Amino acid sequence: MANIGGRPGGAITAGCFLSRFTRKYNWAHLDIAGTAWRSGKAKGATGRPVALLSQFLLNRAGFNGEE
Repeated sequence: MANIGGRPGGAITAGCFLSRFTRKYNWAHLDIAGTAWRSGKAKGATGRPVALLSQFLLNRAGFNGEE
């Protein structure tokens, strides 16, 4: 078993690879590579996926924003 693949099939290859280790769990593979990084002068992490993951966890916890 090897996690090797070209860029065109990277997301599905990663998902299939991870599925071998998560058979007992509900899980999801988020392909965030395209939005997670900036190039050029502003090179670095964008933080873009943080809002998605935070909102997902709040929803799972039943938090609706009201006190």
